[in-house]
Amino acid sequence: MRIKIRTSALSIAIRSVAILMLMGALPQLKCCFAQTAGTGGLSGTVFDPRGGSVVGAQIAVTSQATGEARTVISNSRGVYVVPALLPGLYTLEALKDGFKILHVRDVKITVTEAAALDLRLEIGQVSERVTVEGYAEQLQTESSTLGRVTSGEQVRDLPLVTRNYTQIVSLNPGVAADVNDAGAIGRGNLGQGGVPIVSNGGTESDNNVQMNGVGINDLQSSGYFSGGVAIPNPDTIQEFKVQTGQYDASYGRNAGANVDVITKGGSNDFHGALWEFFRNEDLNANTFFRNAAAQPRPVLKQNQFGFDLGGPVKHDKLFFFTSYQGTRQRNGLDVSCSSSVTSPPITNDRSAAALGQLFAGQQGAIQTALGGVGPAIASDGSNINPVALALLQMKLPNGQYVIPTPQTVDPSKPFESQGFSAFSFAWSTGCAGVLSSAMAAIEPNANVPAISAASSLFIYAPRW
Repeated sequence: MRIKIRTSALSIAIRSVAILMLMGALPQLKCCFAQTAGTGGLSGTVFDPRGGSVVGAQIAVTSQATGEARTVISNSRGVYVVPALLPGLYTLEALKDGFKILHVRDVKITVTEAAALDLRLEIGQVSERVTVEGYAEQLQTESSTLGRVTSGEQVRDLPLVTRNYTQIVSLNPGVAADVNDAGAIGRGNLGQGGVPIVSNGGTESDNNVQMNGVGINDLQSSGYFSGGVAIPNPDTIQEFKVQTGQYDASYGRNAGANVDVITKGGSNDFHGALWEFFRNEDLNANTFFRNAAAQPRPVLKQNQFGFDLGGPVKHDKLFFFTSYQGTRQRNGLDVSCSSSVTSPPITNDRSAAALGQLFAGQQGAIQTALGGVGPAIASDGSNINPVALALLQMKLPNGQYVIPTPQTVDPSKPFESQGFSAFSFAWSTGCAGVLSSAMAAIEPNANVPAISAASSLFIYAPRW
């Protein structure tokens, strides 16, 4: 019985200590729930002129864009918390009997952050007003989260070759990414299958992307097939923040970076814009390989156009915002629409005699692998397999050979790579050509006991 009593007393003592510790920590947690992945927050302490806490002060926070007002009361310690505020500029008023009204303009709220703003009231009549036009930017002491906010102005002013904001995510400290391929088709190689960044030693698959607090991750991570993450046009982005470490569990999912995107909303004033962004191959330099083959610059015509418009439906009550972007692109520079290949120095003379003279004395890859067994190609081409000869002589409807004649020939290189060609196909929705490759060999037929070898066979089938 005594053991049970002592155990029960010890349990009660432990619980009491835990409760006291929790109660002592609660005042320090004034901002833990002030912000979310789609909102920010505001908190602080209200002081009198002598530095004492002001209890029961009324704090009114009003959005300068929409007129939405939130009112809270400072607690027994003078602390106030205004949670879940949409990012933007706010006006704050502090009111308490026996003190002048404190009016603070342009309080900036950013996504995922709880801004700290301590207020000092002056003794006087409520009819008197103290206006603060600006206040010193304070360190973020409410959270240990590491991250940086990129404003909508920065997104629109920085050069984005395909108007894809993920191209500048890596400008944040602790974030690294591959160089964006400016010649990639569509919106570019970034954003396909996720945001391909690494944060503080994590992996590309560890990142979490949210828009207005809603997850927009490409869970299938199959790039072009599943569409990747949602990419709004830059004119609809109000701001985005990349959290790189020490964020709390409410952001969850993965251990990499959190990318929190906030889009614009309507306001009490009408705002809108029209735009057109274009690219053209006449403004580009040629690629190294096409210069080497004495070929012109590949086609790259891109037009991105659209508008955005926002404003009030009913003042201070109902708002709208809409945006559209259209993209038209002809791209012959993308890796799936262009290629450079090496081949033997074949010519437009595809007769058996000409091919025999060119490949005379050579053997096929299988023969070489088996130690050089079997005969070599005859100088007159008499033992070339008819199927291989037909492939080499096959033409497209436009008269070009299916197996192209090299655009340049360099005799100083090995025979199988003396020829070099650079190809490009463009279409308004991407590639117009179907590119495939396979190893080709001039194989022996049933009656001719000789084989010979060609290098690589590249088949181009443009569709117009």
